[in-house]
Amino acid sequence: MKWQSFMSTFVLNKMCDLISSGVRTDKGFKEVHLNTVAKQVFEFCGQDVSATQVYNHLRKWRDRWIKVSKLRDLRGASWDENTCSIVLEAEHYDGYVADHPRDAEFLNTPIQNYNQMQHIFSFGLTTGKHAMGSGDPLGSPMPDFPATPKVEVIDGPDKPFEKPFDKPFDPIHGRKRKRGGLMEEEINVFCSMTEAVKEVATAIMVCKPLDVHPDLYGAVMTEGGFSDDALMAALSHLLDNKAQAVGFVAMANAHKVLWLGSWLGKHNY
Repeated sequence: MKWQSFMSTFVLNKMCDLISSGVRTDKGFKEVHLNTVAKQVFEFCGQDVSATQVYNHLRKWRDRWIKVSKLRDLRGASWDENTCSIVLEAEHYDGYVADHPRDAEFLNTPIQNYNQMQHIFSFGLTTGKHAMGSGDPLGSPMPDFPATPKVEVIDGPDKPFEKPFDKPFDPIHGRKRKRGGLMEEEINVFCSMTEAVKEVATAIMVCKPLDVHPDLYGAVMTEGGFSDDALMAALSHLLDNKAQAVGFVAMANAHKVLWLGSWLGKHNY
């Protein structure tokens, strides 16, 4: 039968849907999936196809994917992500196509169903007993996967662990962790911060404010000729300005009266 382009796109889209639903394809497609797609093709366009024909058609697209992947590595070629095109400058294109005329359909033109091919073929279908290899005989779809052999890992007496096939490969947890070095760096930073805080605390303790002069209260509040409210205002000011307070206590009485009169006058007392 002759596959029309819209039928090819339909089959590839359905295979992409299977992969997106969680179907494993790293070793090929199971016959049950090929039968499902064959039935969907008939429902879509009325064309009766078998699982074998679907399989053979997928092999054709896999070969195209391999060809495209190789052409993307051509010297002087660039990739246009927007149009999914392998771009060659005119001088390179003419010379290459003259030597490889069959590759012209993949160069300087959008590659049909590129995204679907990438989704289906870029992560598998190349190795394993049931891989979709180009050397496989045509005419029969792949059998189902055989049962995965049981593998038991023993570490010490009677200490079984999980089978290696029970978990999907995790590229993140499979790598060596580098957290240890980072933790050591963080500890050094924290230690430096702790020392800095200790130094600041020590400086604060050393630079504690001077004690209030023991005679300040008597020197201010016993002066005559001023109201208690005025003297309390002056005392409050001197408590906030300890250098002036020390100087005030050391003054002669006449000078104390002069200072109080001047300061209180400025502050409307």
